[in-house]
Amino acid sequence: MAGFALVVPSASSAQAAPVVGAAPAVGAAPAVAVAPTVDYPSWGDVQKAQANQASKQAEVTRIQGILNQLSVQADALGKVAAQKAELYNQARNALDAAAEKTAMLQGQVDAAQTKAAKSSARASALIAQLAQTGGGSISLGVLFGSAKNTDQLLATLGTASRLSQSSEQILKQAQFDKNALSSLTADAKTAETKRRSLAADAQAADDAAKKASDAATAQLAEQQTAATTMYAQLAALKNTTAATEAQYQLGLEEEARQNAVKTPPSAPIINPNPGQPVAAAVAGAISFAEAQLGKPYALGGAGPTYWDCSGLTLMSYRAVGVYIGTHSATNQYNTMRSEGKLVNFSQVAPGDLLFYTDGGGDMYHVAMALGGGRMIEAPRPGVPVRIVAIRYGDLMPYVGRPTG
Repeated sequence: MAGFALVVPSASSAQAAPVVGAAPAVGAAPAVAVAPTVDYPSWGDVQKAQANQASKQAEVTRIQGILNQLSVQADALGKVAAQKAELYNQARNALDAAAEKTAMLQGQVDAAQTKAAKSSARASALIAQLAQTGGGSISLGVLFGSAKNTDQLLATLGTASRLSQSSEQILKQAQFDKNALSSLTADAKTAETKRRSLAADAQAADDAAKKASDAATAQLAEQQTAATTMYAQLAALKNTTAATEAQYQLGLEEEARQNAVKTPPSAPIINPNPGQPVAAAVAGAISFAEAQLGKPYALGGAGPTYWDCSGLTLMSYRAVGVYIGTHSATNQYNTMRSEGKLVNFSQVAPGDLLFYTDGGGDMYHVAMALGGGRMIEAPRPGVPVRIVAIRYGDLMPYVGRPTG
């Protein structure tokens, strides 16, 4: 088989698939080096290796080494895609918040306009009355002129004995309502400008996420084609089946990832006596997540067919009526923290949320603990929802306990 160069997108390249969640300017994902061309074994190599046991074992070792290399590259590619996806999720959240603020301010502007119109009409009637009773050339234009003009009008009103004592208050209220309308209008314009800027940021993050995800998916498809052939080659060499070899290789890869970081993360105890999980809610959330096993990954996926990491945890807990934050791994971590629901990893229990970070302050992945050192996750483009051993690399020392 001919080799191909696996190109891993850098931080400046983009992300992937459907869409949801987002945030303000967050640090870009670190660049990942371009992998060298892989020289895949041919069936001719396999047939030659079958001639004697030593050659056969050497070819098995070679193929397993290539599969391990592809797995490492796939993890790096998937991590970049996950980081880009999280940037988009945060950008979308920021845009949603800005849109809500803009709508709120516009509602306040509309109410202020109605109020200002009413108080202005009362002031107009007052000024008309003043003109009829000796106010001279005073007009409504004076009311909305300079502060000096307003003071002059107030002084004139003070000498107009035929007017009621509320005249000055009517004028002051009209001036106050006018100023309030002006201020709210300015705030609404500023908020709309910010919303448009965030909309552009979210679109750019969406484009980047899709590009990175598409790149990862394309590269993983090439890898999968090569891996399928190599599993068949291994089966021929070892007189087993391709499915058996694929399962065995997955075990090797998981073991390698676990051994890369040999100890779980630790940190000072922040919650010595954490609340115990609500068993029924945890069981329901885990049951929902396990029902998604085998379904494909897609950026922004929140079911029922496609999933991304935070979409899976979000909907699993939503299914049992528990709020864990928005469709964003970072937001879910911050929600757990703000609600005092973080506990040390050493206290992890089934249903707890596991967070992964590149050290920049943002979470690029979230999974759900199942107990027994296992977790369920929607990992990355090209890899479906699955149950795997908890990985320690990049794992936060604190977990979220939604029902604690």
